[in-house]
Amino acid sequence: MANFKSIKDKLLIKLTKLAGDTKDFAGKAADKTKDFAEVAADKTKDFAEKAADKTKDFAEKAADKTKDFAEKAADKAKATARIAKLNIEISSEKDNMKKTYLEIGKLYYDTHKENPEGFFIQLCEEIALAEKNIADKQAEIELLKADDNDESIEVEIEQYPDEEADEEADDDIVVEIVEEPAEEAVEEAVEEAVEE
Repeated sequence: MANFKSIKDKLLIKLTKLAGDTKDFAGKAADKTKDFAEVAADKTKDFAEKAADKTKDFAEKAADKTKDFAEKAADKAKATARIAKLNIEISSEKDNMKKTYLEIGKLYYDTHKENPEGFFIQLCEEIALAEKNIADKQAEIELLKADDNDESIEVEIEQYPDEEADEEADDDIVVEIVEEPAEEAVEEAVEEAVEE
């Protein structure tokens, strides 16, 4: 049994030493794990702070770029609106110039039609010829109106202004022939036959 006791004691010493070694190893492992956890926590904290800073910088840059874009877009819209307004004003001024040119030409013609000078001679002759042609056509219209004794056909003449022509141009003329209904025409024919 003595042998058993010595084996037991040796085993107990070894187990005690193993327990001590395990305790030391566990303490060292705990210290290392604690150090690792602290380092990992510090690195995670640093990473989170850097990520937050980068996200903040990105957001600020994006906000600045968006603000710059919005300001440029607003400036562009203002410029476009101003250009449109200026083009309308230019068009209005050109219309005023055309009217003034027409007035100048009419005034010159009225004051010099009997005795035009230089290249105005041909232009005044063209106006005089146009006035004569208009007078001839108006006289023909009056003759046609006077000769119109047939009341069985009604003619309506409507004038529609040409949208693309300027104010001084002649209007388009639309002629519509309206025939009386057949019954009225028959009644009139019977009345004329009875009268004869």
